[in-house]
Amino acid sequence: MAQTINIAVEKDHIDSLTRANGITAISELIWNALDADATKIKISYTQNGLDGYQSITISDNGHGLTYEKALQVFGSLGGSEKKVKTQSPNGRQYHGKEGKGRLKSLALGDLVEFKSRYQNSEQLSEFTIKLDRNQLSKADFSDVKTLGKNFIGEPGFQITIKNVDDKRADEALSKANKLELEQKFSSYYVSYPDFEISVNGAKLDFESLIKNDYSEEIKAEIEGEETTFVIKIVEWNFSIDKKKTYLCNSEGIPFSETNLGIRSSLPISIFIQSEYIEKLHRENKLDIEGLDPNILAIQEEAKKIARQYIKDQLHKYSGEFIENLKREGLYPYMGEADGIVESSKRQVFDIVALQLNEFLPNFEDQDQKSKKLTLTLVKEALEKDSDSLRKILEEVIELPDDKREELVEILELSSLSDIIDAMTVIKNRLHIIQALEEIVYNDDVGGKVQERKHLHKIVIHETWLFGDNYQYGIDDSTLKNVLKTYLKDVMKRDDFEEIVNSEDNSELGKIPDVCLWSQYSLGSLGKENLVIELKKPNKLAGFDEKNQIESYASRVVNDARFPKEKTRWRFILLVKDIKPEISSSVNQKGRQRGHIVEGENYDVFVLTWGDVLSEAKIRHEYIKDKLNINLQDNEAGLQYLRNKYKEYLPESF
Repeated sequence: MAQTINIAVEKDHIDSLTRANGITAISELIWNALDADATKIKISYTQNGLDGYQSITISDNGHGLTYEKALQVFGSLGGSEKKVKTQSPNGRQYHGKEGKGRLKSLALGDLVEFKSRYQNSEQLSEFTIKLDRNQLSKADFSDVKTLGKNFIGEPGFQITIKNVDDKRADEALSKANKLELEQKFSSYYVSYPDFEISVNGAKLDFESLIKNDYSEEIKAEIEGEETTFVIKIVEWNFSIDKKKTYLCNSEGIPFSETNLGIRSSLPISIFIQSEYIEKLHRENKLDIEGLDPNILAIQEEAKKIARQYIKDQLHKYSGEFIENLKREGLYPYMGEADGIVESSKRQVFDIVALQLNEFLPNFEDQDQKSKKLTLTLVKEALEKDSDSLRKILEEVIELPDDKREELVEILELSSLSDIIDAMTVIKNRLHIIQALEEIVYNDDVGGKVQERKHLHKIVIHETWLFGDNYQYGIDDSTLKNVLKTYLKDVMKRDDFEEIVNSEDNSELGKIPDVCLWSQYSLGSLGKENLVIELKKPNKLAGFDEKNQIESYASRVVNDARFPKEKTRWRFILLVKDIKPEISSSVNQKGRQRGHIVEGENYDVFVLTWGDVLSEAKIRHEYIKDKLNINLQDNEAGLQYLRNKYKEYLPESF
């Protein structure tokens, strides 16, 4: 029996659900068809004599919508089974979640008729629903009609839109926006290629759209759990004006979109895929941009990956042009690249040179001398930093603003100067480790090296040996001065003198070798400070040495003036080796080797140089391998140490 139902939602809320641009509106109707397992979706339209639209029809061969479900969906706008189920009957991931998508049809026109045909027992049943923008709170349902066993047809859903909004319809159906529609569904097509969409008989093309694609998986800890995100970069075979980032579920179904957020001369889109995004979608937390900080962080990571992809692709595309420069003797680099830094220089140069050839007026027509001068200027600018390159591109070459900024952004992704600096730091640190190993464990080398006069001076300049979270505090000074310096420089106390002199300092006369302050917070643990007692290279640790470092710890932890709240103190005795008499203390079950005492806010260690240097080497070896740094023999490390610390080493060293 025909009936009119009242939609149990406020009229202004219903009105808000009908608002959308043309592409979004038509996309929602397509998603509804795909959620119903449609394999053929046909969009057709007729035009009037004024280049406007008379009607639009969207039909599909999906499962259709049963009468009972339709009453539920249109009656409450929230009763859709998609809210509790995540997959269609045929196993596709749902895009929608509350049955509101069909209301987007009213963005395209004022009058909409839905016709649903569905399997009912062994026969097909059919009914219609009519919506009128002027009566948004009502939906008119027809009777259910049984089509009979002899009816030739299949289930499906058809939407007919009249009183068409020409502007929105043109946004959805014009040839100019066809590519945007194809782009929106291409990621879904990769997961579910068993469907086709046609507009007035012309099929949307997905396969030939994609020129290249690249995926990278990243992990993030969210709400105490490791969450996986797949960042997919799709490079298109066509030029696009609106480059987008899409937030998708793990199957590539986009729920939200935003601008790409980076400059790119390549026609690319970013698809961020994760179950976490689907969770936010179902909780209505993707609708407000910037609401979820985890997604914002992932978007920034996705931009980095996209920039690197652009850089790599542009370098690849520059190959033929660069080969011509080499044949003509204009390429400013000689021979093969030696290591990652040289390769990075050339990669970035190749990208810039290609862009110059494409966008610099008359570059190809310049004489050889002028070309060589231009390319040499670029090379020299790259040797410095991205600011120097920007100046060359702006003041000398006069590259267009957008292309200049795009090139500089590519460079700032992994600034060449930063790469060079990083490589140099790692290489020099590994040289230091090599040299210290020789000093400590090779008697022929380290026999003349003393603790305070030589080794001590090197350590205070190489605090990274104990971790990059430390910075120099004070050395070769009494515990009283350690307290004073800490209160003044770290705690920023103006009354440090008053605090230090408020009590007897006779117990603070001990002189540790080096004190390092924590450079970074340890979160809820606060900060950690390090007190180091060095021994000369040939010194072994026994009871006396162990008692010495424990006495330092005792004086600090028992003196109320040393900060304790959210402050942890670590005391290290550093020696060549351990005497058997304290071996049991150094090797305690359930503790890290060398960890001899653990207090509420302090730890005491007796470590060998081998322990410290091995750990430092492990931290740097991974980066060394990534940068392809080749270290020579130990003599190279010793020579580096001699050159850097000449004033701190014996003359005959």
